[in-house]
Amino acid sequence: MRGKKRKYECRVFFDELSESDYVIKENGMTTIITPTCARCNRLFGVGEVEEVEKRGNIARMKINDLTSALNIYTNKQYIRNNTAEKRDFVAFSAILHAREGVGYFSVLAEEVEVVEENARNNWVLTTAKRTMERIELLRNRSFDWQSPAIAKDNAKKGAFMKAQEHYAICDDKLDELAKMAITAVNNVWQNHSKTMRAMILEILKNTKCMEHDKLINELMKKGFEEGWVEEAIDELIEGGRCYAPEAGMLEVVEG
Repeated sequence: MRGKKRKYECRVFFDELSESDYVIKENGMTTIITPTCARCNRLFGVGEVEEVEKRGNIARMKINDLTSALNIYTNKQYIRNNTAEKRDFVAFSAILHAREGVGYFSVLAEEVEVVEENARNNWVLTTAKRTMERIELLRNRSFDWQSPAIAKDNAKKGAFMKAQEHYAICDDKLDELAKMAITAVNNVWQNHSKTMRAMILEILKNTKCMEHDKLINELMKKGFEEGWVEEAIDELIEGGRCYAPEAGMLEVVEG
C-alpha cells in the first residue's frame, strides 16, 4: 500500500465502527455515518492479528486496534501472497459493504500488508486526533470538517442531524467516545514507554556512557517521537535506573 494513491478512506476506531448502524445512500453508493459523524464507505485500518481463518478462497482475519476487534475478509490472492499470523500487525484498505436501512455491514479488504508495530501506533495517534476533532466539532454543532460544501448542503447537513438523533448524541455520549480515544493513546504510550526504557538501558549498558542528544537521535531513527524519548529518559532518572554524571551525558546505574 505504500506509495499508492488511494481514494478517500476514513479512519475510525473499530469500537466506534462496531456501533455504527446508520446507513445512507448518496451518489449511488451506501455510506455509513458513525457516532462521531465520520462518513465511511472505505476504511483504512491498522491493528494486531488475533485470528486467521481460511475458508476456500476467502480468509477471515480478526484485527484488534486497541479499542476493539474487527473481522475483515479478503480473497485468495492475499492467502497466496501473505503469511500473516496471530500477533502480527497488518494495515488494510477496505470497502465497507452495507445496505441502506440495514445495520449490518461487512469489511471487504482489497489490500492487506504486514507492518511493524510502529505503524499501528502511528495509526492510533492519527485516528485519535481525528476522532477528538470530530467530537469537538459535534459539541459546537459544526459540520465544516467533512468538506466545505457540507455546511451549505442542506441534504447532507440533514443527514448528519438525523445521525445525531439516531445515536442520541449528547455530551455524555461524546465523553464516552473521547474516553475511548484517550484510552487507546494511553495504551500506545504505555507500550512505547516500556519498549523505549528497555532500549535506552540496553544502549547505555553497551556504551557505558552516552551523550543525551545522541541517545535521543538513536531512538528517533527507530521511529520513536522525540518528546516520548525525553519522557522515558526522565522516568529512568527518577527511578534511579540511570543518571547524568555530567551535563549532557547519561550513564546507566549498575546493579
